Amino acid sequence: IAEAELEAASKSVSVERLRARPAVSASLGVRRFQEYDTEAFTFGINVSLPLFDRNKGAISAARAEERAAAARLTTAKLQTQANRSAAQARLDASITRIRAADKGVASAEEAYQLARAGFDAGRISQLELRSIRSALISARNTAVNARLARVRAEVELAGLDDRAPF
Repeated sequence: IAEAELEAASKSVSVERLRARPAVSASLGVRRFQEYDTEAFTFGINVSLPLFDRNKGAISAARAEERAAAARLTTAKLQTQANRSAAQARLDASITRIRAADKGVASAEEAYQLARAGFDAGRISQLELRSIRSALISARNTAVNARLARVRAEVELAGLDDRAPF
């Protein structure tokens, strides 16, 4: 949209410059004189010279609009670039969180297996086993949430790149 606005503003400057040029018009016609019963061809040229009004105000306004449109285009490009960089950073962070969460799940599963063996041997109470199992469930939930965040970041980045996410 910003590119179209800039193009329209540039065209507007061109139009206003053309309006400052002298306007030339020509006319051609036929005239009938009834008293002599004759016809005559008429020809006329009209040239308007812009001596006092060279359309400078409109040209200046069009140039200002062109500069504003260029600034809006630059802002839009920078905003798009910033959005893309932020989305890429979120994707990278979510991938790092997935790796950390997977290590946490592996540790929690190992702790649960050891606790289960300890419970079966009668060395750990059921309350402690449940606490360790709760930590395992929490670690798995964290891993799922990290994967969900990665998918959301991929979808956002794909939307900014105008492509299908998967």
